[in-house]
Amino acid sequence: MKNGLLRLSLIVCLMLGASFAWGQNSFKVEAPNVVGEGERFLVKFIASGEVSDFIRPTFSGADVIAGPSTSTSWSTTIINGKRSSTYTSTYTYVLEASDQEAVTVSSASAEIEGTTYTTKPLSIEIVKGSSSSQASSQGQQQSSGQPSASSAAQSQTQSRSQQEDYDDDPAITYGKADLFLRLSLNKTKVFKGEPITAVLKIYTRSNIVGFEDIKWPVFNGFWSQETEAPQNLNFVREKVGNQIYNSALIRRYMLMPQKSGTLTIDPAEMVCQVEVASRARGGRSILDDFFDMVDKNYVKKRLSTGKVTVHVSEIPSGAPSTFGGGVGRLNMTARLTKDSLNANEAASLIVELSGSGNLNLIENPVVSFPPDFERYDAKSTNNFSNSAEGYSGKKTIEYPFIPRGEGVYQIPPIAYSYFDLGQRQYRTLTTDTITVKVGKGKSENTGGMYIPATQKTVSNLGEDIRYIKTGIPSMKGENFLVLRWIYYVIAAVLLALAFLAAKLMKDRAALRKDVVRSRNRKANKVARQRLRQAQAFLSQNKVPEFYEELHKAILGYTADKLSIQRSDLQRDIIQETLLSKSVPQEDVSALIALLDDCEMVRYSPEGAAGAMDAQYRKAAELISGFENKL
Repeated sequence: MKNGLLRLSLIVCLMLGASFAWGQNSFKVEAPNVVGEGERFLVKFIASGEVSDFIRPTFSGADVIAGPSTSTSWSTTIINGKRSSTYTSTYTYVLEASDQEAVTVSSASAEIEGTTYTTKPLSIEIVKGSSSSQASSQGQQQSSGQPSASSAAQSQTQSRSQQEDYDDDPAITYGKADLFLRLSLNKTKVFKGEPITAVLKIYTRSNIVGFEDIKWPVFNGFWSQETEAPQNLNFVREKVGNQIYNSALIRRYMLMPQKSGTLTIDPAEMVCQVEVASRARGGRSILDDFFDMVDKNYVKKRLSTGKVTVHVSEIPSGAPSTFGGGVGRLNMTARLTKDSLNANEAASLIVELSGSGNLNLIENPVVSFPPDFERYDAKSTNNFSNSAEGYSGKKTIEYPFIPRGEGVYQIPPIAYSYFDLGQRQYRTLTTDTITVKVGKGKSENTGGMYIPATQKTVSNLGEDIRYIKTGIPSMKGENFLVLRWIYYVIAAVLLALAFLAAKLMKDRAALRKDVVRSRNRKANKVARQRLRQAQAFLSQNKVPEFYEELHKAILGYTADKLSIQRSDLQRDIIQETLLSKSVPQEDVSALIALLDDCEMVRYSPEGAAGAMDAQYRKAAELISGFENKL
């Protein structure tokens, strides 16, 4: 009977064990990055799964005070009816750092469920002469659950009834204070448009309870974007000078200077509330230490990063006409969605700019299509990621077009220039000539007249042979139409209509080939459409989109109305062409100033919303005036 119960229990245990979905096994080591000379610290080896054999590591540069002490834990979770279990074993060593340069931890191995796992060797820097007790205490608190922003605010509210000291001294010497704020840049000497990574961190050797009155840095003269903003502060150990701090990332930014010279970043500021322990009234006893019965005060301290300066050099003069504002390292490819198509069939040219740098601010390459191609507005999509060199990835530009006639056409090589930061010079990327084969559209050519394929000529399906009149035909003169006067009237009218139709078709063909004339006629219409779109952005208070559309409206109208190629669309050429057409100097100056405003605000939109309405009216007024004068 006992043997039967034992077998039944064993079967049940095996069935329960088979129902568990075990997590993936792993083996890792956890240790601080830096420690102080003579400081005691922990090194933990954590195995996920049942360990059958643990091979100990060796240590140099530190004395083993205790260990390894082993602890195990078991957890089970059920999600959507699926059960998963985790079995964790932890091997902990207590070490004391020596007076050497670093602590070296060799590899450790563990056999987990029949598979051997090995950790990588580890090196821990030893900071000599560092007073690390406070930093160590803060680190221990963080590992057991550092309060988040909400809990810190709650602690701050609860402490207001207690003593509050306020320290307004913003002077902080990095590496000598117990608490400071720092804005670090990965480089402070750059070219215009060169990406910069800015990191805002807080460093502490005390217990931070909460924050208030936060003022973020102001990046005047930069295009800026916040790339990382943690919700909770994650403190890690970091060496500053010859001291050890617990540091936490607050914000990370991507910066790109938009003008040359010495640019100043206004400081970030905040008020931190720090917990300070003091002796209880009447002295302390052993019981106070045991039960942590210590009076705690809270001190407010104002922190500031101070002003940070960046020296920005202008990129060298002599930029090629194909320069698109790119700064970094770029590559370019071009391809067609299909290289063989029929007339009146849509296709697209795909151009990809890839690499690293200010990819988000570069202009689209200029593509010259054959005159018989009808081109539409380009569409661009971005696929970027943040990196130390700015944005990495690619920008894809799609140029839709429709060929209107059959034949073999060629799209000339596309040239695009950028400033190479590595070589400190301009580089020009060029694609190969792209050949497009265009066939005849789906239609029938009947009697010299173009008839769409969807239409058919008239046919008689009721009879195989038309009725034949019998008898001897009469040969009298009145039966012949050619001998009547109406014949000549009809012939003259038909001849005149044929001559008129031929002339109209010739003029229409010439008009289609006259690209310059066509652009000139459509200039005002296209500009009005863009102005309406800009007005829509104005009503929605979308500053960057408004100035982008306004800039396109002015430049597009100028290029089409003055018959200027896009690659030659420069301020001096625009000014010279307008003056040659007897346009008043004040109107020309107003147009150039408006272009400058649009380009500046597109990259630095702060404070520009108030001038949007006036600049929109000025653009509409200038285009209307030019339409009457040109």
